[in-house]
Amino acid sequence: MNKVLTISIWVVVLSATVATLGFVNISQQKTNFSKPIISIDYETENRFINEEDILSQILPNNDTGTLFLNHFNVTNLEKKLNSNHSIKDVQVYKTVDGKLIVNVKQRRPIVRIFSKNESYYIDEKGNLMPLSGKYTARLLVVNGNLNEPFGKRYRFNYNNLNDSLAQKTLLDDIYKIADYIDKSEFWKAQIEQIDVNKVSDFELVPKVGNHKIVLGGVDNLEGKFEKLMIFYKKGLNKTGWNEYSEINLKYKNQVVCTKRYN
Repeated sequence: MNKVLTISIWVVVLSATVATLGFVNISQQKTNFSKPIISIDYETENRFINEEDILSQILPNNDTGTLFLNHFNVTNLEKKLNSNHSIKDVQVYKTVDGKLIVNVKQRRPIVRIFSKNESYYIDEKGNLMPLSGKYTARLLVVNGNLNEPFGKRYRFNYNNLNDSLAQKTLLDDIYKIADYIDKSEFWKAQIEQIDVNKVSDFELVPKVGNHKIVLGGVDNLEGKFEKLMIFYKKGLNKTGWNEYSEINLKYKNQVVCTKRYN
């Protein structure tokens, strides 16, 4: 008898709890609020999007000023916001006290490409990213003999290209160089431009020193930058940063320099 009574009590308690939660959920869904709470992770200086941009994609065009949580589908909102070229990731959720929370992370470009008649970015993950009319990022830039149309390449991730496809585009190599530079505070502060010359060799333009650095290809990339670092420390620090017009890293185990005579 006691066992039956105990079970009955638990059934009543459970039913009451479910009913209470159901009431709270209905009440929460019908809670009105002024606007969603938006948090944009400005982990860098980039300002490609702001709160108004997010609100314009969330709020209905016929909004009367009285919003209810049940007007919003979290999954659909995340899908819609993730289609924005400036957004890396977005998390949308509802709270028990009737709030709609939107947490946004921006994409972070690491290099700007100046191809024939157009310009765009490559982000930290190796994806192409269009320019923004709202904000221009101050980045390493690439120009010269380069004809890589954004519309033809933007679906590829240049961090995961197979060898056969990588041979067809310079963007794969550009991403490798830009990624290496981005991961070094020294080179990130020192190298401001990459030029693609007529034979598709990469030439680096530093911020300090009136010389160009002939990198060649991306083979032994780490070794080439290590040679350059040693030459900076043991060579240019003694002769001066404007002693040479060209520093060539293409040759194995040596740095070939062209002296400036003017």
